Amino acid sequence: METKFNQSLKPKKKHILRPGWQERLPIKPILVATVAVLLLAVLVLINRPTDTVLSSAELDVLRSAGVLRVGVDTDLEGMYQNGTGYERAVAEGLGTLIFGDVEGVSLTPVDRYAAPWRMSDGEIDLAIMSMQAFPEEGFEHSTTPFFTDDCVVVGYDVFDSLKGKTVAVLQDTPAETLLDRYLEKTEPELVIKRAADYYSMRVMLRAQTVDAVCVPRTVAITWHESRTKILPFAIGTIPYYAIAKKDSVLIDLCDEAFYDWQRNGTFRQWGEQYGVEWGADS
Repeated sequence: METKFNQSLKPKKKHILRPGWQERLPIKPILVATVAVLLLAVLVLINRPTDTVLSSAELDVLRSAGVLRVGVDTDLEGMYQNGTGYERAVAEGLGTLIFGDVEGVSLTPVDRYAAPWRMSDGEIDLAIMSMQAFPEEGFEHSTTPFFTDDCVVVGYDVFDSLKGKTVAVLQDTPAETLLDRYLEKTEPELVIKRAADYYSMRVMLRAQTVDAVCVPRTVAITWHESRTKILPFAIGTIPYYAIAKKDSVLIDLCDEAFYDWQRNGTFRQWGEQYGVEWGADS
């Protein structure tokens, strides 16, 4: 028979947590703090390349050598001219990530057609220029461009249509791809002449064997003459990429850094500093 005395001898269960403890928790402050921590972690991650990239053996070799050799286009208005410009800012930004300062960055003006063999011979580690890729195999470009530039038409006469016009363009470049697309989708009566270099295009224009040339705006501003005119329409935009040997960790570094610099406005800040503007379609 259960008596009050027997009940008093039974051990009583102790509640570690009082009833209703869930309702008294500061849920909102906890959630806010958690979200803040997560956002901070994300910001740290998106504004700095991953430790995996920065601690790679390839970058350790560069650090041991103490130099990052970057090939750049020569004498482009605002991009790299008289030893300064947008491309130099990009190269020094990469150097700062690798070395912690800009002292280890060496810029080499290089023709786009010489760049592949100079990279193969170990004279440059990276090229940054208005090319999507080298014609030769064994190289790759960053998936993120560091700049996009209007592809404009330059000629002696002003016209508002390319119908029936003959236009020269540099072969094996994004400008050629844009002009081919324009021919296919917009103006089937356009005639395209492909040139091996900018000098040949200038000769064609002077000899009037072409009506105009199609070049990046930075190129047009740099070498067009007093009699030539930049026509008031653009074919499209040309991406400027970083190019390195295939499977190089430098491309991974560029992809992460370029993405960050696009997001946080660094690229546009450099553009304002050196007087170049991103293409409208970028």
